[in-house]
Amino acid sequence: MKWRLPIFTLALAAGWAQNVIPTGVNATSHNLSANGTGPVKSTDTRSCVFCHISHNGYSVTGYLWTQKTSTAPYTAYSSPTMQAAPADPGAGPSKLCLSCHDGTIAVGATVALGNVPMSGSMSAAAITGQDFGRHHPVRIRPVNDGQLNVGLFQTPPVSGDPAVRLRQGLIECVTCHEPHAENRDSARQRFLVRSNQSGAICLACHDPSRPAPSQINGWTGSAHQAATNTTAGTYYGAVNSNACYSCHLPHSPVVSKPLMRAVEESSCVPCHAGSGTSPTLLSVMSTFNKAYAHPTTTISGSHAPGENAFPLNISRHAECPDCHNSHASQRPGAVVSAPVVQPALIGATGVDAATGATAKRPAANEYEICFKCHANSSNKPQAGAGYSAYGRTARRVTDTTSTDPFNKRLEFNSSVARHNVTFPRQRTGTQVPSLRAAMLTIGGGTGRSLAAGTYIYCGDCHNNDQARNSGGAEASGAHGSAWPHLLERRYDLEPPPATAGGSTAGVAYTAGISGSAALCYKCHDLDSSILQDRSFKEHNKHISGERTSCSTCHDAHGIDGGNATNNFSMVNFDRTIVGPSSSGILRFERTGTFAGRCYLTCHGQNHNPISY
Repeated sequence: MKWRLPIFTLALAAGWAQNVIPTGVNATSHNLSANGTGPVKSTDTRSCVFCHISHNGYSVTGYLWTQKTSTAPYTAYSSPTMQAAPADPGAGPSKLCLSCHDGTIAVGATVALGNVPMSGSMSAAAITGQDFGRHHPVRIRPVNDGQLNVGLFQTPPVSGDPAVRLRQGLIECVTCHEPHAENRDSARQRFLVRSNQSGAICLACHDPSRPAPSQINGWTGSAHQAATNTTAGTYYGAVNSNACYSCHLPHSPVVSKPLMRAVEESSCVPCHAGSGTSPTLLSVMSTFNKAYAHPTTTISGSHAPGENAFPLNISRHAECPDCHNSHASQRPGAVVSAPVVQPALIGATGVDAATGATAKRPAANEYEICFKCHANSSNKPQAGAGYSAYGRTARRVTDTTSTDPFNKRLEFNSSVARHNVTFPRQRTGTQVPSLRAAMLTIGGGTGRSLAAGTYIYCGDCHNNDQARNSGGAEASGAHGSAWPHLLERRYDLEPPPATAGGSTAGVAYTAGISGSAALCYKCHDLDSSILQDRSFKEHNKHISGERTSCSTCHDAHGIDGGNATNNFSMVNFDRTIVGPSSSGILRFERTGTFAGRCYLTCHGQNHNPISY
């Protein structure tokens, strides 16, 4: 005769192998009996009766539940990026968890046994409270927003991991938590359904393989997904193992969406402040302390990744996610050609160059990211007001005719004259005799080509004054600089006279990569071309003799308005330095390839006109 084990015995053995039955809840801090090892316990030796009772209990959503539940209202999670309808967290299976964890009902306040005496208390981290603004939403039905696993929209819905399950098609507390098994994730020990190393639980629902415009597209192979740096405060050691937990927490300590570990740029500090990681990363945060910096640490608020209100007219700020998509950003070093976004900017949103109003998700070119704020936005400082914190702003002749004089998109789209940011360089040969074959690095080495057909980046001029990507030793990017307007290099402007056209001390010209016109020197050979009058026969006189700044005559971005005769070679006088001639005229007229005449008063000298 053969002996067969009863089905119940086989199930028991299988459960034992999974460390759920028979030890189950007994080995967890949910064992509130006298034999429990958690922070809260009673004098009763039974371990299940504090949640379940087989008789005289009352049923909540089908469970034989005995712990009293709260009738207090909950504030549901909301976020500009969440498309699912907000739902009441205090319903369904999640209500059972909250009967202890919202902190409004005493642990041990049961229906069947009355108020069971308890000693000890739950930790503050274990109490959610009633405001779910800082907790992952529960009791919600996923909506196909282009970023979630498509299995969630099947019938029945399934996630990308069988351990992560929906209940009746809804995300509940028990989707991520198994209340009967505490240590399936030994690093977290938070009753998770499985280890969340490398973001396994998160990625069961949030699918980075969904194509753009998904904000998490590009996670696989990104800098953060691949980073092997170890950092303090992580659960799994290296950043790539910590994955989503490096920046997000499903139960966040701050009311910060979307579930950030800390408020705004403080989430980036643990890794990007120049300490706390091994190996140490270059400090980005320290560059915000430079004399001129984007207002990342001084102004709050960031543009939500999913917002559609382009151009951005409401609030003015520059938080990290405004320019960087932390899910897709890659390490510096990959070879790219302007104007394509550099590795650190991959995945960020932008607006188009043609209209300045069409969202680019993601931006393909660097200038599209800059144009979110520095193009059509009506919130940017107008008429020069507000820019004083970044150095003096020149006022141009064409400002009087432009409908939006500080719109950089219009300047770079100029059909008259412009730097080659949104369009490639077209002129060749002797028409730009000062132009170098390649730009110079901060140390004077050879950088990218400046040949016909090439572009330059906004970041070639606006950058950290010690930017790594230009030969310096600090983090690259327009975070902060020692030079006005976040310029990478020195670019001296003349102090305005009391009256435009009057005498001024000017600026003493000093040559070289660190000289008074170092920014121009990066791409233009000032010493052997401009100072030898190769493109304009009195360049040397004006720059060396009259101590005139390049900015006094030339508009560095491009000409919004004007015409090819008066504004050739980006001539667009600074009206705070230059005044009208004695006949009331203020303009330049081109009369030949390297010839022209000026109507103006400058440094006390009347030009009415003077021909060159």
